[in-house]
Amino acid sequence: MDKDIPARAALIGAQMRSELFDSVVPFWECHSPDREFGGYFSCLDRDGSVFDTDKFLWMQGRELWCFSHLYRQVERKEAWLDLARLGADFLRKFGKAENGDYYFSLDRRGLPLVQPYNIFSDCFCASGLAEYAKASGESWAAEEAAAAWRRIQARKANPKGIWTKQIAANRPVRAMAMAMINLWMAEVFQGILEPGETGPVVASSVEDVLTRHVDWERKAVFERVLAGGGRPQGMDGRLLSPGHALETLWFVLAAERRLGGLVKDVHQVAEAMLWTAQRGWDHEFGGFYYYRDYEDRPTEKLEADMKLWWVHAEALCAFLLAHRMTGRKEFWDWFESTWAWTREHFSDPRFGEWYGYLDRRGNPALTLKGGKWKGMFHTPRALLVCLRLLDEYGR
Repeated sequence: MDKDIPARAALIGAQMRSELFDSVVPFWECHSPDREFGGYFSCLDRDGSVFDTDKFLWMQGRELWCFSHLYRQVERKEAWLDLARLGADFLRKFGKAENGDYYFSLDRRGLPLVQPYNIFSDCFCASGLAEYAKASGESWAAEEAAAAWRRIQARKANPKGIWTKQIAANRPVRAMAMAMINLWMAEVFQGILEPGETGPVVASSVEDVLTRHVDWERKAVFERVLAGGGRPQGMDGRLLSPGHALETLWFVLAAERRLGGLVKDVHQVAEAMLWTAQRGWDHEFGGFYYYRDYEDRPTEKLEADMKLWWVHAEALCAFLLAHRMTGRKEFWDWFESTWAWTREHFSDPRFGEWYGYLDRRGNPALTLKGGKWKGMFHTPRALLVCLRLLDEYGR
């Protein structure tokens, strides 16, 4: 290992620690809790002012996970457990439809607004409750989390059910998202479910990613594939999502580091991160594109050239974990350059937290710090993961 890296790791660790505990967490602590009706506001402008009071279940589950995780893994601050309880109780009262699935959105008081069509609502609510159960010791949360996990596994082959728009008989397209989220959830559910229940899901998810979505011949990680193998024709089959690829690949490496015996060659998996980085990085303005087309043709995604917070957050975790597991300096270099660009463009020293959406040149395209799709999750999770890994350089 480069002899200068431990010192640089300590410097970046100090920067990340300040970003997390002086900027990101306080922003959500201050502006997000709805102490009148429970749960959290996620639609927050730059200064934390609420611009919409509807509550999206993705964001409720994610924020519940964050406050529970902070309490369990960082410091047993009662304020964090109280904030976690605010979300857990709201989900318990209002989150589920009659069929046991979680609604997509509720109004401020908990009245359902959008049907439970999106399985990711269930994934994040289940994960939030699982983490809360471990933090609080409340058995009802563990029971509801386990029931949701099992319902997710039963639904995952057809996650949207009656709300599916795709005619699968004619083009059975599979996205990488389900394998990705199962890898993360399996880690969250340690201590809630037995390894015999999560282990097969982890193994099949790793296999799905590495044999279906990673194309070793073309050196690309494809977002969408055909259920029977291969890729769909046209834009769907050429779609690349650098952030999603890096997030999924670091989940694969994290599972291997935790459990062992899942991948044949860690270096080979890490190599796929380098392909992704080279294709996904904007070599003119810096930062990672949101989407790319494998053949550099037009993509259906109008936001393809934008730079998003979560893409960079997950890239930081990916490169740092790859460096820890392979020792290859190019991963450290990618980590360091990604952090420098991210810190300069996403961080808001005046009001705290990160901007979510930048234009290609790295200027804020929107002032919001939270919304329907951005909440308290990717940024704090990434900073926590990186801080743990950076601490290893000093041992």
